[in-house]
Amino acid sequence: MPKISYEVVSTQIKPYTYSRPLVGVDENGELFVEYSKHGLTHIKNVVLLFLVGRDESGVLVSEEPLEHANRFILSHHIDDRKEESEQYSKGLIHFFSFLITMQARWDTCHDEDLYDEAIDLPRPTWDNFPIRKSERITYQYRKALFDAVLNEPDQDKRLARTTATAYMGAVIKFYKFHLRNGYPFVNPPFEHEVITLHFEANGRSMNGYMSKEIHTTDLRLNFPKSQKNEGGSLPSAKRGLKPLTNNEWKEVENILINTRRVVKNIGGELKSATIPIEFCLLFLIIRYSGMRKEEASSLHKGQVVKPDLTKPNTRIGIGGQYGSLTKTKDGGNKSRRTIIKSSIMQMLYEYTRSDRYKQRLAKFQKLCQTTRDNGEDGFFDAEDGVDEDKHYLFISQSGKPIFTKLNEINTRWNEIRTTVEKVTGKKVIGTVHNLRATFGVSLFRVLLREMTTDEALAHVSECFGHEDESTTLMYLTIAQDYPTGDEIYEDVLEHLKVFDEPNELDTQLSN
Repeated sequence: MPKISYEVVSTQIKPYTYSRPLVGVDENGELFVEYSKHGLTHIKNVVLLFLVGRDESGVLVSEEPLEHANRFILSHHIDDRKEESEQYSKGLIHFFSFLITMQARWDTCHDEDLYDEAIDLPRPTWDNFPIRKSERITYQYRKALFDAVLNEPDQDKRLARTTATAYMGAVIKFYKFHLRNGYPFVNPPFEHEVITLHFEANGRSMNGYMSKEIHTTDLRLNFPKSQKNEGGSLPSAKRGLKPLTNNEWKEVENILINTRRVVKNIGGELKSATIPIEFCLLFLIIRYSGMRKEEASSLHKGQVVKPDLTKPNTRIGIGGQYGSLTKTKDGGNKSRRTIIKSSIMQMLYEYTRSDRYKQRLAKFQKLCQTTRDNGEDGFFDAEDGVDEDKHYLFISQSGKPIFTKLNEINTRWNEIRTTVEKVTGKKVIGTVHNLRATFGVSLFRVLLREMTTDEALAHVSECFGHEDESTTLMYLTIAQDYPTGDEIYEDVLEHLKVFDEPNELDTQLSN
């Protein structure tokens, strides 16, 4: 019998607007379906899961949807009226991939002819669990996540605590969904209890008291608090806060400004290719302003000013007040101001006057018109939908704003990392977010030479837009503890002056 290997793959459905179907009977007694024009759900990104099998030569021999996972994901959108579910999809891909690995181990250790149901453990599946908790796939997965964070010796395979917690949360929500819907599990996936909490209603309610169901489980990940002391290692939970070293950034900056060439996979082979100028500018913005990728990619032409090049830094505002997007903990579009290197602002200014930008802007406007004509209103009406009247700074070749294609940003960054590794022989660990960390740590270092810790913390918190100063304090800790011999050079006085100056867009808004 040929050996078949299995893997979980995903497919992405483009953004669309879901209309609830209404079934009725016409005058002839025939059933008909029409779609409600009220309570539309704008779905931004749906990632569905499939199980595929390949033979030893890699040929696809089977493909089937993971129906129970997909049903949960679609319910999250349609029933809970949520726009995004990608984090749940990622968590379930990781979980079902782990399940496949455990099934392969079971197949290796058990002979089908000698298997005794009364003695041997059953082959692990997503819905059939042994009596003992430690033998259930859900608890084994929790232990694997715990080890991947704290005990994994290979740094490339190590998980951040936040990632592991998100994966575990996705699995818990997946099983809770099926428990609520009465799925007939063989033994429960975990201990699950529903507690009804009663509380006094506010003045807007007709009822004196209200109630809310709280679902509890014993499957939560509980990591010990970091034991970091003076001279200790950085907690693995915050890998994303690690800045690039001076040598790493020099190689990255050389690609972004000078060569604009990367190594990428083309037709299964690594070949040299040009990286689009839009992504070069995007990464430079993140590094020299501390913006998140969601924020930098949603900038528009109105936020770009001709800078005073005698001043190495320029103020820039982002968020609702300035017409761009920000990423905040509880949603919304909170505004803030940060700084950006004047030479980078000059590059943006020149780009907005280039023929390339004008051509892409024209494609964007044509795409908006076509999308409107096709009735795809979710493209515009979602929480962070596209504003067809805005001149977005970063537009793809197809006319779509790059902030609607965040995965492409990650792909381009991985190409840069691969290229740096080819040049230096050393891996650049981290994601695009590490550019934000590089800005924060280098800014802290120079501010600490000229002001108190509290003053420096206030400046960096303002630039980052952190709701909780404890997050900013972690950047401060890295800035104080990392060796200063490898720090990235910034002029102290240049940073200090710019905090006292308004940016040109603020002046325009006040007028």
